[in-house]
Amino acid sequence: MEFKDRLKYLLEKDGVTAYRIWKDTAITKGTIANYIEGKTKPNKSNISLLASYFSVNEEWLATGEGKMSRTNKVKGEEPFLITKSGVKYYEMQNGKYRMRVPFIPVKVYAKYIDEYRDADMLDCDFDEFDFIVDKIGHGRYFAFEIKGDSMDNDTKRSLSSGDIVLARELNKDHWRNKLHTDDFPNWIIVLDNTILCKQIIEQDIEKGTIVCHSLNSSPEYADFELNLDEVCQLMNIIQKVSSVF
Repeated sequence: MEFKDRLKYLLEKDGVTAYRIWKDTAITKGTIANYIEGKTKPNKSNISLLASYFSVNEEWLATGEGKMSRTNKVKGEEPFLITKSGVKYYEMQNGKYRMRVPFIPVKVYAKYIDEYRDADMLDCDFDEFDFIVDKIGHGRYFAFEIKGDSMDNDTKRSLSSGDIVLARELNKDHWRNKLHTDDFPNWIIVLDNTILCKQIIEQDIEKGTIVCHSLNSSPEYADFELNLDEVCQLMNIIQKVSSVF
């Protein structure tokens, strides 16, 4: 059996449609159709999602080797929840969760922009990064590696080059409303040709503009205005993992 045959078997066994998988996991109907027809091979992320969805062994689903059924796992080794956007949550003994999200290092910024532009990030294949969180959040989350020193002012508020941040996407429907910059001062701003990490210090709702600010006071990092029509994706930063120990 090839992967397409194993997937067809699971669909028929559980009476599940491509539409149902799309609704439950955010893997698109077109992607499932391509898998079933053998046109494309699944990436590691989607293998994991589908194996969890059907409660089968990942290795069996990917290669056909091993037993189809999952072996018993200790708490925290299997996802407690996979959200519709593909974020994985693992239970921890202390009541917290490990949250696993796509990781966008500096070296793949260009790839991220291209895939977001072309496919709206519905079927991306990036490495993943874990954060410890108190509760489950629904929405689209990504981990970004910070580049440069524009947000470094030698204080604990700094976002230094190499830091990893957890960012939550703000749906475009809310961009023309007042942004919650008091609660979330730092933002990831994806443009057509670059990815910025800035504070948003001013917003003109009528004009649809924001003023971006760097923590570094060097003249080269002066404040500047952006029209939201130029922005591809807007995300507030909710957690940081420092590269400095």
